Amino acid sequence: MKKFLTLIACVATAFAVSAAPQAVDFDKLPKNSQEFVQKNFPNEKIKSVEMDRQSSWDKYTVYFNSGNQVSFEGGSGDCSQIIMKNGSIPATALPSKVRNYVAGKYPSQNITMWETTSDGYKIGLSDRTMIDFDKDGNFVKMAK
Repeated sequence: MKKFLTLIACVATAFAVSAAPQAVDFDKLPKNSQEFVQKNFPNEKIKSVEMDRQSSWDKYTVYFNSGNQVSFEGGSGDCSQIIMKNGSIPATALPSKVRNYVAGKYPSQNITMWETTSDGYKIGLSDRTMIDFDKDGNFVKMAK
């Protein structure tokens, strides 16, 4: 029984270690992820890049010295989340319909969070308002 418990502990530790994010070089990101960062965050200094292996997918996260971060799906390299600790998400990083809606309805607010969801997009404004959009960029709902 003692050997069995030791084996279980070793297996659990192995899974925990393999599931922990690993530091990777920027050039290990998918090409379109690299291009997204270079286009939308040209003045940001990269602090680190991590690859997080989940059960069925990988996720890359680029951390900037400013505290801002951007995440990508490992397979496609598509942007899945942007979190801004300082400043606003660059307009070039957002779908135009989403950007135009926010500019028209909330002109004094910065967009500080953007993420893809199974239904479309979710954004967060600097006043903590959360807005959901469908996959076509149409407004769905807002919550404060």
